[in-house]
Amino acid sequence: MKTQAEAATTDWPIVTRRGDALYEGDRPFRFFGIDAPNLFQNEGQLLPDFSNRFPDEYEIRDVFEAMRYLGGRATRTFSLSVYSPDDPEGLPVFIEKDGSLNEEALRTLDLVLALAREYDVRLIIPVLASQHFGGWHGVDEFAKIHGKGPGLFWTDAGLKTAYRHLFETLANRKNTVSGLLYKDDPAILAWQFGNEFDVYASDNGFDRELLKKQVAAWSVEMAAFMKKVDPNHLVFSAGFELEEYLATPDIDAVSLHLYEHWRHLSGNDTPLAETAAEIRAWSRGKKPLVIDEFGMAGVENCAGLMKEIREDGIAGGLLWGIRGHRRDGGWYYHNEGGSRHNSYHVPGFAAGENYFEKPILKLLRENAFAISGETPPPIRPPVRAPILFRLRDGLTWRGSALAQSYVLQRALSPDGPWETLATAIEDSNVADALALEQSGASDAGPIYTDETRDTTRPVFYRVKGVNASGESEWSQVFEWQP
Repeated sequence: MKTQAEAATTDWPIVTRRGDALYEGDRPFRFFGIDAPNLFQNEGQLLPDFSNRFPDEYEIRDVFEAMRYLGGRATRTFSLSVYSPDDPEGLPVFIEKDGSLNEEALRTLDLVLALAREYDVRLIIPVLASQHFGGWHGVDEFAKIHGKGPGLFWTDAGLKTAYRHLFETLANRKNTVSGLLYKDDPAILAWQFGNEFDVYASDNGFDRELLKKQVAAWSVEMAAFMKKVDPNHLVFSAGFELEEYLATPDIDAVSLHLYEHWRHLSGNDTPLAETAAEIRAWSRGKKPLVIDEFGMAGVENCAGLMKEIREDGIAGGLLWGIRGHRRDGGWYYHNEGGSRHNSYHVPGFAAGENYFEKPILKLLRENAFAISGETPPPIRPPVRAPILFRLRDGLTWRGSALAQSYVLQRALSPDGPWETLATAIEDSNVADALALEQSGASDAGPIYTDETRDTTRPVFYRVKGVNASGESEWSQVFEWQP
């Protein structure tokens, strides 16, 4: 009799490496997709009680539906969050003040992994970040809760032991939804040591050449341990392009992050495709190259990079980054570093015109299917009926995945007759996510305000999502009391 893990992997095998390519069973595994840093933890527009810190099933499915539309067969989460006294008191995190793992957070990751199979999406999971991002934090905060100072993460014996324990706990966790051990789960494409270890030097005034040596030695050591604990899954690097990554058999792929915006600020306007080709030439015949973050770029630069990935045998590329619908109405929004670039909302909206949201998502969809030798299928009608809410002086709603716009109707009776108040309403309505974040608001405000409502009696509303292929069911009838 097959074990549970064997049964789960019969037609959805764990991805493996052969030489400088990835394989799904006997087929090459190549992908485009979009990074989903909030897939198991929301970092912005949090409610005062933090009840939306961890996504629920609606929010997780909403992001997966967007990935399905885009043809994405892989994504990358962000790292596990770490306690910091700099965060608001009571903010839930994955790694708590005493170093233990938060069960509520882990159950969210359990659900993400269980749903990934349904949507045919594999996850790259970085363990710890190098940065001090609010609500996330990383290696220095991890060091602090273990009684160590900054800059010691890659060299201190006690911190190495703590990291090993953290990884071993994750790999041996039994998913409360699927029943699989993480180390047996095909939903995991790869473990990644962490996020952008290379930027620790510039972020913290650390010597870059010394950091390279420390990260190289640490990575070789940790990769061997990770493969011993979990021999099934791939291990990806986490910054720098080091010869040690090519030399050790325990590191399966080299990861690369390419951003037009950050390169331009440093005086480097080399097309992203040229850098990708250079690193691919270095790793060719030895290890796969995965460009697991790219973007903050114009259409031409993104198009050139996607062409290079597709034609030069690069294993995959992930556009940074998606935010999904909120369970209590509207979307999550995020600005990237004070730039013109904000998070992507699928399928693309007028609010994203400043950073080319529609054409870049169109490019991603075309390339995602092309890299698998397929043509994009017809667009599905909006998924699920919206749910209407009142938000202060206006209306908001839990959106329908893939809806391009909405139709809103009003009546004086729950049974009608209905009059159409507005058509072509887009629910992605914040063009400046930076201003929203700086305001500290927990929501982006109403999607629609009815200026002609009769304020002397109850009024009833309903809404439906629409795209080029069809429409959703109507929402529930919502009663607005005077």
